[in-house]
Amino acid sequence: MKMMKTKLKYVLIAAMGLSVMGGCKAPSLTPDEAVRLPEMYTEDTDTVTVATLSWKAFFPDDYLKAYIDTALLRNPSFLQAVEQVSIARAQLRVGKGALLPEVSLGLAGGIQRFGEYTMDGVGNSTTNTPDLAKDKHIPDPYKDLNLGLNFSWEADIWGKLTDRKRAAAARWMKSVEAQELSRTMLISEVALQYYNLVGLDKKRSVLKGAINKTRESYLLTNELMKEGEVSRLSVDQFRSRRLKLEEMLLDTEQQIAEAERAMALLLGKLPFEIRRSTFEEVSEYSFPADVGIPAQLLRNRPDVRAAEFELLASKSDVSAARKAFFPSLVIGGGGGFNAFSLEKWFSSPASLVYNLAAGITAPVFRRNELRSLWQEAKSRQRIALLGYHDTALRAYQEVVNLMTASEQMNQRKALKKEESRIHHRSIYNANELFKTGFAGYLDVLSADERYLDCELERIELNIAYCQLHAMLYRSLGGGRF
Repeated sequence: MKMMKTKLKYVLIAAMGLSVMGGCKAPSLTPDEAVRLPEMYTEDTDTVTVATLSWKAFFPDDYLKAYIDTALLRNPSFLQAVEQVSIARAQLRVGKGALLPEVSLGLAGGIQRFGEYTMDGVGNSTTNTPDLAKDKHIPDPYKDLNLGLNFSWEADIWGKLTDRKRAAAARWMKSVEAQELSRTMLISEVALQYYNLVGLDKKRSVLKGAINKTRESYLLTNELMKEGEVSRLSVDQFRSRRLKLEEMLLDTEQQIAEAERAMALLLGKLPFEIRRSTFEEVSEYSFPADVGIPAQLLRNRPDVRAAEFELLASKSDVSAARKAFFPSLVIGGGGGFNAFSLEKWFSSPASLVYNLAAGITAPVFRRNELRSLWQEAKSRQRIALLGYHDTALRAYQEVVNLMTASEQMNQRKALKKEESRIHHRSIYNANELFKTGFAGYLDVLSADERYLDCELERIELNIAYCQLHAMLYRSLGGGRF
């Protein structure tokens, strides 16, 4: 017994030594695989990026912050992404467990009677000789009681199991990045929908004001028609314009209702009253402008990091598939108590049993299958590499486009604000001239239409400015904190 234990100890130590010697470094990106982005987005060399800011610090609106917080707690799609991380974590534990021995505990009992005219029956009867101790006689029927501990362990000589564990770990990290991507996307979607609602509120207010002014013009022209100063045509023009504005108002009301329901869905709730800031308050918001350097995009953006982890996992898959051609060393054994008598079941060492075995196996007739799996793994690695490059380049292009638009947006806002002021003055002048007969109704209609169009464009421009920064925050990989 002692000698067998000593042999087992040496076998285990030798196998563990081979496993350590055969281990390989964790996979990493080679210079050819790494993405090379331009040195900087702009001439600014500041390495601080808005992606490192908490979304609570980035968005200044208190209502919006509360809605984002609720969405992160209740949104079903985001919670599904969280559960995907749990699944990947479980798969990681499976990969780690492959490096450990498989141990099982068994308890069994049975009874069997052999026929008298069979080999077992005759053999048992001749075994029970008089010179054999009575308590060692084989009973009829025969009882078999067994309690034992069994183990089996494949030594990771070539690092195949370690590669599989590393692949599982990389895919777990990929699922974590996928969760972060879902978080970032959700924060951005809530912000976009919120700003859309603010813009629709302002559009509704502008349309109501335009309807009231058109109604006043209609009443004025109606009185002038009775006095014979204008024709029916001018009255009908103002009336038709009012009807058009009322139709636009109804459409805006419908858009507001749909946007509120969409907002509630993002928050994981049934439709409810969405409180929000005024357009004037939102228009005064300023957002952090430090976008950092392109290299930070590869570290902060979740989809880029997820693509990188998938590439690393595929490299480990290729390494494991290649090592499947090599021989495997499996060590197994067991020990316990076995007897045909309950009284003698746990007698030691009389009822003590054990076994130990070690074997080396190498694939012979599975070469085509293993080679096919290896070729498949290499193709998946190339696909992952192309996907990583594509994701990184698209992310860089998206950020540059948003930055360019942001630089132009402030200038456009200032120009549109001045244009709106001029159109508002034109409305006043056109109405005063119309009352005194120095301008026709077409001048009033034209001034009203130009002012309304300008106001609606100003609303869209200001809301687009806020939405653009929400998308820029998402594009830079913000929302982790």
